[in-house]
Formats: sequence, C-alpha cells, structure tokens
Amino acid sequence: MSAESAVRLRMHSGVPIVDVLGEWEPCATAELAEMIGRLAGAGHYEIVINVQRAALKGVAALEQLSRWVQTVREHCGHIDVVGTAEQLEALLREQAGRMFRLATCEETALSHIKRTPVLATGIRCTARPAG
Repeated sequence: MSAESAVRLRMHSGVPIVDVLGEWEPCATAELAEMIGRLAGAGHYEIVINVQRAALKGVAALEQLSRWVQTVREHCGHIDVVGTAEQLEALLREQAGRMFRLATCEETALSHIKRTPVLATGIRCTARPAG
C-alpha cells in the first residue's frame, strides 16, 4: 500500500482527522509525520489520528511524532489517537499515553477536544451542546 492510500485527511466537526490504513510502512510513517507537520504549521493544534484500520504491528511508530507533539503542546493543543482496544493497549505498553490522549472512538476524542458531547447523525457528524 502506498503512502498516498495509507494516510488520508478528512474533517469531522471542524477537527482534522488523519486516518492511517493498512500496514505501517516507512513511507506511510513519514507521510503521517509530514501531514501532522503541515496541519500544525497551518494552525491546527487539535488533531485526531485514527489508527483503527491500521495493522496492530507498527503502532509504536507513532512515537516518531514526538517533535510534532511538542509543537502542538506549545500551543496548548493535543493529538488524540483513536484505536482499537488492542492498539491502545500496545500504545500504553510503549508509554505513548504520555504523548497522546487515547480514545476508542472518534466521538470520544472529539468530545475531549470540544468539551461537549459530539453526536453522530447519519453520514454527517456535528457537535451539539448537551441538554
């Protein structure tokens, strides 16, 4: 799988979400780091990385984003990682939980960012205040 098809960018409730798909090849890891760098350079300091559809082996490659994590934190932002229970467990073993906020679904990650429940309705997703 090429880097172009292994890393995709989309928006959800105004927050950039980077999807990592398939195997963690070196070119995919480099493309992910470049994309996070471009987003941070453009002023996006709340970013979600979704690795749910990526291979479990190689999740530790996220540690290579430490430079960009520091840049985002300097602007009071966060990088949230959304993954399966197994992927998040692997990240915790690697102590990557210190670098990233971890979530099992995008709505949870977006709720952390927006500080309000994020509801999914049909194809489109939007943030709405509770109550």
